[in-house]
Amino acid sequence: MKLASQTFALAALGALAMTALGGSSAAARPSGLQEIRCDTLQMDEGRVQTVMAPELRVLRDTAMSQPFEPRLDDGVVSIMCSRNHLVPAANDDKVLWLGLPLHIAEMGSPGRLGVLELDQGRYRFRMLEGRLRAEEQAELDARLAEFQARFQPAAQ
Repeated sequence: MKLASQTFALAALGALAMTALGGSSAAARPSGLQEIRCDTLQMDEGRVQTVMAPELRVLRDTAMSQPFEPRLDDGVVSIMCSRNHLVPAANDDKVLWLGLPLHIAEMGSPGRLGVLELDQGRYRFRMLEGRLRAEEQAELDARLAEFQARFQPAAQ
């Protein structure tokens, strides 16, 4: 559990750093879901480090019909993507099939951070920074139900 708390704390710091680098604001947000960038969170001598991964495109690559199989370095403990919308995309569950959680940092002011993960066979999304609005919660609940419906047949 100590490793998990370190991961989430450092993911929040990474999201803040990505916000500073991204410089986009909520008011200037383009319509439609956009992924600004994805990075990996990796273990390095007992500490979690954010490592740039310019070739990693979760939104694009999980939407393809073939399996999502990015080349990842040893020690990767999570993938973190910066997007203009916090609710997981339609195929983000493919990241979890790799055995990794997906951190989503919403760009803008204030920035928010959440994590999509599997917990004892159940999909969940936890907010690490900020809160979901009521309409986002309804969208999230529907998305998690989609993920769970796809997961159940494979688990039986």
